Amino acid sequence: MSKPISNAAFKRMILQESAEKQQEIISRQLRILPRMIMDEVARMPQLPTSPKVIKDLESKLKLVQSMWTDILVARHV
Repeated sequence: MSKPISNAAFKRMILQESAEKQQEIISRQLRILPRMIMDEVARMPQLPTSPKVIKDLESKLKLVQSMWTDILVARHV
């Protein structure tokens, strides 16, 4: 398995995009990440899933939620 992208690099990658593209990426991640976490947790009894994978996905989700909150606050100021 390849090494996952760090949260800082992931955030930089998103922030390089236009405002519309940022919202699109973040909203997509908000839909995809919870599903990926559920899939990994469901795999645990069958295959040895590393807790690091789930922890990384959860931290990405927390980051994306924070970024989405920042966008919403900026819109209403």
